[in-house]
Amino acid sequence: MYRKLLDLLRAGQSVAVATITAARGSTPRELGAKMLVVGEGQIAGTVGGGCGEAQVLWDAVRCLAEARPMLSVVDLTGELTEDSPTHCGGIMEVFIDPMLPVEPARPGLSSLRLVELLVGAMERREPVVLITLVATPDPDRFPLGLRAAVWSGREEGVERLPGGPHILDRASRAMAENRSCRISVPVEGTTQEAAVFLEVLAPPEELVIVGAGHIAVPLARMAKVLDFEVTVIDDRSAFANRARFPEADRVLAADIEKTVADLPIGPHTYLVLVTRGHTLDQAALMRVIHKPAAYIGMIGSQRRVRAVLDHLRRMGVAAEHIQKVYAPIGLRIGAETPAEIATSILAELVAVRRRHRTTHPPRFDSTAHG
Repeated sequence: MYRKLLDLLRAGQSVAVATITAARGSTPRELGAKMLVVGEGQIAGTVGGGCGEAQVLWDAVRCLAEARPMLSVVDLTGELTEDSPTHCGGIMEVFIDPMLPVEPARPGLSSLRLVELLVGAMERREPVVLITLVATPDPDRFPLGLRAAVWSGREEGVERLPGGPHILDRASRAMAENRSCRISVPVEGTTQEAAVFLEVLAPPEELVIVGAGHIAVPLARMAKVLDFEVTVIDDRSAFANRARFPEADRVLAADIEKTVADLPIGPHTYLVLVTRGHTLDQAALMRVIHKPAAYIGMIGSQRRVRAVLDHLRRMGVAAEHIQKVYAPIGLRIGAETPAEIATSILAELVAVRRRHRTTHPPRFDSTAHG
């Protein structure tokens, strides 16, 4: 979303950025979910759809026209009717920030400078916290929409905000927990409080598909829709090439075991092993099983999976590492075709992503994608 925002700003477009900063009760999207509004109502992203989003869109267009930030309170309790398209009935606060290509009068970080900073940090795979003042009792000293950023032990703009030291402490905690939040901070020289939203922007999640066979093709294509950066690896150039994987970010035709071993794998990496044989799966798995990936999944029948995992046990791989492997891969939806199997795999990746990586295998069931 921030890459798209940067492209728009560099193209001279003014953009209203609507972000959910607080919620009470059941709401359709999580904290930090956002929608970009350009011109007189063109949008990218969503804050939940329905009448609530229509209100935010209206407010965003007004926000752009007036070139000033605002807080939109969306009450969804009125949508709880029998034929309502949503089952949500809570209240959410959406902060709308007008970002302009040129902002000579805006205090603090300019929008273009801020977004360049955020995108740069994410491209270097550095987590960053965007700090935005969303409520203020003293707009003359601390204007609504004042912004700062914290990343990799560095900061910019924090000194302009109320409660700076407190904000830095909470930003560090939010980054460690990978959780965005709205907090109250003291306003110096008064007994009043302001509110800031801490938005944790983690590095892009990367899906590494090891094996470029039939399943890998729809898997790579659909993973891009889910906002994964996609890398495909296979030792056969006839399979691992741009013609087969035009949507992938990287296609590597190289030795599988060596290439996987050299990959930078961290907590935002999802690994899917779908090679043409259990020997290759086994070799690749041995190279990654000790690494801190968010997800490691392996395709195969129960027999094939057991053979690989039993070999790892005989090789002395600790049980806690073997427990990390999702195998057989994918949710049980009765998948048979390559596209259906890819769908079941991606459904499992989303489940892991949304459960903050606390879902744990293994399970040996009747699912067999061999």
